[in-house]
Formats: sequence, structure tokens, C-alpha cells
Amino acid sequence: MRRDEVLHWIREVAPIRQKLKAVFWMMAGLVTLGGACGFLALLSPLAAGGGLLLVVGGTLWLGGVLREAIAGPYVSTVERMEALAAGDLNTAIQFTTYGDCVGRMTKAMHTFRETALAKIAAERDTEQQRQQAETIREEILARQRGVVDALADALAKLAAGDLVFRLNTPFSQDYEKLRGDFNVALDKLQETMRAIANNTQAVSAGAGEITQASDDLARRTEQQAATLEETAASLNEITTTVRKTAEGANESSKVVASTQAEAERSGEVVRDTVAAMSKIEASSRQISNIIGVIDEIAFQTNLLALNAGVEAARAGDAGRGFAVVATEVRALAQRSADAAKEIKALISTSGAQVEAGVRLVGETGMALERIATQIAQLNILSHEISSTAQEQATGLAQVNEAMNQMDQVTQQNAAMVEQTTAASHSLSQEAGELARLVNQFQTGQQKSRAAPQSPKQSRIPVHAPRPRALATTHTSQESWNEF
Repeated sequence: MRRDEVLHWIREVAPIRQKLKAVFWMMAGLVTLGGACGFLALLSPLAAGGGLLLVVGGTLWLGGVLREAIAGPYVSTVERMEALAAGDLNTAIQFTTYGDCVGRMTKAMHTFRETALAKIAAERDTEQQRQQAETIREEILARQRGVVDALADALAKLAAGDLVFRLNTPFSQDYEKLRGDFNVALDKLQETMRAIANNTQAVSAGAGEITQASDDLARRTEQQAATLEETAASLNEITTTVRKTAEGANESSKVVASTQAEAERSGEVVRDTVAAMSKIEASSRQISNIIGVIDEIAFQTNLLALNAGVEAARAGDAGRGFAVVATEVRALAQRSADAAKEIKALISTSGAQVEAGVRLVGETGMALERIATQIAQLNILSHEISSTAQEQATGLAQVNEAMNQMDQVTQQNAAMVEQTTAASHSLSQEAGELARLVNQFQTGQQKSRAAPQSPKQSRIPVHAPRPRALATTHTSQESWNEF
């Protein structure tokens, strides 16, 4: 490689690392050469002097090459970069043909310079366009000010309630449609306000009628709620009374059932008594028969004693003791006969009394059977009365619950009517206020007078009435008639 090509490569092509490496090897060569010169100085001073000159010359040449190939381009590039940063875009940028780091930096600086110049040109064009746009904007603003001033005057009249005013002065072509739309909007607004003004009086009158009807409905609802609550209280008392009646009927049914059982047991006792007295009557008849036998025995004994007395008389003194025995036997037989007659008489009387007792006991048994039958019927009736009373109590409880629900619904209706009344009063006031607001507008026709508001009636809050006794519920008949 020739010397020029080497210098060109070092100056313009080689990267900074290669340049420094080449300088390093050159310096190493010079140092080696200096060492060789020192060695030659020992051998030949003349040769050492020539070698020293060669080393000094090489060092100077290497310093020049280092300054020209490395330091010079870098310093120039840095100075031009500072000038470019300060805004110097006119001075040319050197070393753009280099392939090393200096060339890369100068190419980037060149690109930056071209970009800055293009930006300045673009800003110059933009400024011209801005000035043109500003001129156009001033013209548009002038036209807009005219339109805005006209609209401001129109809106001021509109704010004052003048709906008759119109924009008659033509606008520019861009805003002519706005003027037409504004006039059309005023036409529609004028028609609407006329219709509102015409309907405001009817609305106010209707609101007054609604308010009056709401007040009447509120009063009637209050009366209805009070009457319904009193009715619910009375029905609750009736339900309690019927429930107590059902409980009493149930207890009566139990007592009647117990009485029926006692009557049945009494009938059984009477039947047992009749059977026992029948047995006593049979025993009395048997005793009468036995007494008849005893009477016959006494008669026969008396005859035997009489015969024994006759035979003892015939025997004389020998039969005197036997006669005494016969006399005693006859007396004993006579007493037995008398006792048998008395017993027979007593048994006859007892039999008659037993027969009468049997008859009376039989009648008592029949009476007890009739009583038992009637008690059974009474027990059936008591069960029916108890069941009916229980069903009535259940039905009245359901009716009472329904009445309580109706009372709650009526109370809710009363509250809703109160709200409706308040809303109707508010509607009446709003209708009057609407009429007043509508009358502020000039619609080109005679203004309608607002309908007078219905006077507010004092509202008395609904208080829950106290439940009254059952005996006093007839006093609410007038309320029921009104209900």
C-alpha cells in the first residue's frame, strides 16, 4: 500500500480505534528504532546520530499525521457543531465524505442542518398561511359580530317577552339560514305560547276543581276511616263476645254430656231397684204362703190340744198334768195363729206397699229414660250450638281481620288522598304561576286573565278514634249512611 493511500485511509476511512491503534504501533516502531539507535551508538556514534535524526523526524511526522488525521477534523467538527447549535445554518459542513466517526457526526450535522432549514421554510410558509387565515378570520369575525349583535338584540327582546319581533335584516350567505331558523323558532314559540296562554285558564280552573274535589274526598275519606275503625273495634268486641259464648256453649255441652251420663247411670240404678223390689214382692208372696202353712199348723195344733184336753178329762186325775200341757199347747197354738195373722196382715200391707213402690219406681225409671232421651237431645243441640258458635267466632275473626285490613287500606288511602290534596293545591298554585309567567310574553293577542286559585281549606290531621263500647256503636249510624 502506497504512502498516500495509507494517509488517506488513516485520515478519512479508518475508525478512531483503528487510527489510535495505528499511531500506537507507529510509536512502538519509533521507540524500537530509538532503542536500536542507542545500541548503534555503542558501536558507531555516526550511525547513532543518523538513527537519532531518523527517530526525531519520524516523531515529528507522526505528530503531524496525528494532528491532521485525528485532532484537526475532530476540533473543526466540534467547533462547527457548536456554531450549528448556536443557530448558524449558513456555513457549510466539512468532512461529510469521511467514513470514520467524524464523517458520521458531520453527516448527522448536515442532516440536522437540512432539517432545520426545512423547518424554517415550513414555519415561514405556516406564518404566511396563518396571516392569510387571520385575515379571513377577521372578515369572518366581522360578519359574525354583525350576526351576534343582531341575535343579541333579538334575544334581548325575547328575554323581555317580545315574541312579535323578527329578524328582518338579511345576513350574509353563511348565516342567512340561521336568521330564517331563528324567525321560524320565534313563530313556533309564539304559537306555542298562544296555545299555552289559551289553555292556562282552563288548567287553572281544572286545578281549582281538582283541589275542591280532593278536599271533599279527603274529608269523606277521613270520616270513612274513622267510621271503619269504630266498626272494626265494635266487631272486635262482638268477636270476643261470640268467642266467649262459644266457649260457654262448649262447657255447657260438656256439663250436659256429664248429666246425660249421670241420668243413664240413674236409670240403671232404677232398673236395678225395680228388679230388687220385684224380688222382694216374690219373697213376700212366698212368706205369705209359708204363714198360711203356719196358720194351718196352729189350727191343727189347737185341735190336737183340744182333743188332748178331752182325753185328759176322761182320764181324770191321771191325765190332769197332760191337760195342763194340752192347755199350754193350745194357748201356744192360739198365739202362733194370732202372730201368723198379724204377720200375714203386715205382709199384705208390705206387699201392697212394695207393689206401689214397684209401680212408682217403674214410673221413675220411665221418667228417667225420658229425661235421658231429652238430655241426649239437649247434648246434641249443645254440640250444634257450640259448633255454630265456634264457626261464628271463626267467621267473625276472619271478618274482623278483613275489617282491620280495610281499616289499614283506608288509612293508607286517607294518606294518599292527603298527598293528592297537597299535590292538587300545589298544581293550582303552579297553574297560577304558569299563567303569570305566560302573561309576561307578548304574543300579539289579548292576554288572558289567570283563573283565581281555589282558597286553601284548613286541613285537620286525621287522628285515630278511640274504640267505643259495643252498646254505643248505634251512634255511628249517620256515618254509615254517609259511607
